Amino acid sequence: MWQTATARTPPLLFARVELKARLLLPGIRRSVVEQARELREQGGTQPERLARALERLAADRVSDEARPVLDRVESARRALLRSAERVPWAEDTTQSVALICARASQPPSGARLLHHVVAAWQPTRALELGTCVGVSAAYQAAAIAGSGTVTSLEAYPALARQAEQLWERAGIDNARVVVGRFAETLAPTLSEAPWDYVFIDGNHQGPATERYVEQAARATAAGALLALDDIDYSDGMRAAWQSVRRRQDVAASAVVGKIGLLALR
Repeated sequence: MWQTATARTPPLLFARVELKARLLLPGIRRSVVEQARELREQGGTQPERLARALERLAADRVSDEARPVLDRVESARRALLRSAERVPWAEDTTQSVALICARASQPPSGARLLHHVVAAWQPTRALELGTCVGVSAAYQAAAIAGSGTVTSLEAYPALARQAEQLWERAGIDNARVVVGRFAETLAPTLSEAPWDYVFIDGNHQGPATERYVEQAARATAAGALLALDDIDYSDGMRAAWQSVRRRQDVAASAVVGKIGLLALR
């Protein structure tokens, strides 16, 4: 659906390519429009809400209020992609901030997709699993500025600091990061229920994803939305998606490229 960086992609070149990218390729856009039509035929409040969210994706219109904020986010991203800084990483190693940003952050098109989903759903309290350098949280927070907040979980303290700096540079004041491994932070954070929206973007293993969905669903308000990244990452993730979309508490589901959406009852 959207271009991602590879090991051979120079980070700055990646940024230049991505900023010109369309949100949806033609084939994906047709699929989104068709799914919206099918959801409307299904009937019911949640299928209708999800259909409206998909139609917003297809239109890809950013509000006048959000546009300058997202421009500042992309300016901050470009600064990270030029950064020579290295931060502590796994197993007592260090990693380039620029490389982490290029490889692990949502590209502009993917981040914009999340922005539209959150703008359509308008959650008061949103939760993200996997902050990285804060790009996706910024896009989601910009969609509910003045009406909602985003809490994001990040295992690496150095990345959490990068995220906070990006949010400050972009003027995002409705996002916060909780530092620690999901095993330590997820349950306490979920206990601050209810959550209206949860974006699951960490530990891309099928069983873990199913477990996160189960935990999140128990802590959400009625009518909440769950978004799952990388549902096509592996056979295990594809199987997990097929399993969670059939849960009894799921009123409607949709797929947009590598992101799965679950509208709960």
